[in-house]
Amino acid sequence: MKQTPSLKILVTGGAGFIDSNLCEVLLALDNEVVRLDNFSTGKEKNIEHLYVNLNFKLIGGDIRNPEDCQKACKGVDYVLHQAALGLVSRSIKNPATTNNVNISDFVNMLSTAKEANVKRFVYAASSSTYGDSKDLPKVEDVIGKPLSPYTITKYVNELYAKFFYKMYGLDTIGLRYF
Repeated sequence: MKQTPSLKILVTGGAGFIDSNLCEVLLALDNEVVRLDNFSTGKEKNIEHLYVNLNFKLIGGDIRNPEDCQKACKGVDYVLHQAALGLVSRSIKNPATTNNVNISDFVNMLSTAKEANVKRFVYAASSSTYGDSKDLPKVEDVIGKPLSPYTITKYVNELYAKFFYKMYGLDTIGLRYF
């Protein structure tokens, strides 16, 4: 007898290193995992082995497309938002694209999650938010000046997440990966 998955979790991105491992662990914990990815930075080979799992659903789409976000968030309990354009060097070379994906499309995902009544929105923040702060150990509320467009986008994500919590009650958590 097949056990019903305990939670339905959306992982945006999904084919990167962190995202693919999240998908794998969530499936091992008997959750249903929906993955929204456009494969612009991740590698499909990182998740190909998951295709045989009946609790894994791939939505080939983009966080820049509101319809894709709505389709992916339908019936979801939690969103683990990993999709972003990383790399400081890429952001310096093309700040407009980094801004569009990392801020505008982040807000698109927050809005969609709010409308879909998800329980929690966990997102990939970044240790780059500490900017030029030399203080050690790092303290969450002590940040320096940004060192790149990427850093700015990740800090703005934190501000928007706090706003969505205070204004709409959307439970948000940012993880500042090192």
